[in-house]
Amino acid sequence: MSTSARAIMRGLAWPLALALVGLAAPVYAQFDSGQINGFVRDSQGAPIPGATVRVINEGTKLEKTYTTDTTGYYIAPTLPPGKYQVVVELTGFRKFAKTGVTVDAAAKVGTDAVLTPGGMEETVTVVAEATPLQTNTGQVAKTIESKQIQDIALNGRNPINLALLKPGVRGGAGGSLNSFQSDSLSDGGFNINGSRSDENLVTIDGAIATRTRAAGAIIGAVNVDTVQEIQVLTANYLPEYGRSAGGQIRFVTKGGGRSFRGDLFEFRRDPGLDANSWTRKQSPLPEVKNQPAPYSFNQFGFDIGGPVYIPGKFNTDRNKLFFFLAEEWVNYDRDEISTGIVPSEAMRRGDFSELLNPNNGFFSGARVIVDPLTGQPFPGNIIPATAPAPGRAARARTRCASTSCPIPRTRSRSAARTTSTRSPTPSSGPSPTRAATGTGPTTRRR
Repeated sequence: MSTSARAIMRGLAWPLALALVGLAAPVYAQFDSGQINGFVRDSQGAPIPGATVRVINEGTKLEKTYTTDTTGYYIAPTLPPGKYQVVVELTGFRKFAKTGVTVDAAAKVGTDAVLTPGGMEETVTVVAEATPLQTNTGQVAKTIESKQIQDIALNGRNPINLALLKPGVRGGAGGSLNSFQSDSLSDGGFNINGSRSDENLVTIDGAIATRTRAAGAIIGAVNVDTVQEIQVLTANYLPEYGRSAGGQIRFVTKGGGRSFRGDLFEFRRDPGLDANSWTRKQSPLPEVKNQPAPYSFNQFGFDIGGPVYIPGKFNTDRNKLFFFLAEEWVNYDRDEISTGIVPSEAMRRGDFSELLNPNNGFFSGARVIVDPLTGQPFPGNIIPATAPAPGRAARARTRCASTSCPIPRTRSRSAARTTSTRSPTPSSGPSPTRAATGTGPTTRRR
């Protein structure tokens, strides 16, 4: 092949690839697409063969056309989840149109049409009001649709806990629907119809999201803004789902539409806006008693979706190629302070003389230290360093050798231990799913 021919082919490679992508029909996982089917009859109940049935996605305006068979039956398979309009037309009959037909993942929605004699310029319009009951399957399931997901407040924006809306689902890693799990990679840890917490399966667009040998973890926390619907299957679900002895939690994500839409959000918590807790107010330490715990939390992100098109050149009708992009960050910086009674510095040397004072602050009255070998009190309540047996002073020295038992403050029998936890990259860029937080705590003495 000549050099000029190779150059021409390289120049055509990208335009050809883009054209193939634009002409390709959307592909969805087998179990995450639904179908619409039904019968077309006349007003006397007789089947009408040869009627044209158009199924139109109300979000993308993507249209598919079918024809009824000799029994008046039609079927529109492999439809992505969403709302549809079903239009039935035949010469000599009024046009039939039904809007707002909801198709969930793996759903089989029956939509029958009755045609009445008249001109095709006349239209009989029916508006669907609710998701129809699935009578063609015995599976016990609940579908949580995008409107419900949008309206329910989620503490931490992790949609995994929405599975608790289904009767028969209990427990979970967070313990409640509103538990804070902003950066949790847990698969929920639910007991579904009595199953063990590790017997459930989580999928995203039909792909398995449960990590193998990961003790209840998934590949990443799901961004709630990307979720179109959540299906929770608890019993009698079809055998093709498989891979679990418990239940199934299935996420179906959004795919964009004909119009550009986007969101920006931020949830922020700052100690300057917090009130002090009751337990901190009981501390004898002024810096604990007089101010809330240092805790800064910032969760922010965006989502945007719409058509991919070039005006006048590519996808001009904006009904072939779409995109949806979302990203989320979680940053936090937190100090946890615990205050407790610890042995004083003198006690760690074996000097318990301060306990002879009835108002010693450690007990409700005076305490005398007794030698366990002789049964006699130690003189001055001081255990000598030469004591033969490991006594209370030795145990106190051993127990308080680490920074977990800090030296108490002056004129106070209390000490505070501070644990600082922060996100590993507080000011870094986005992660592939959601920024993971929760590194091992570091301890410092205060």
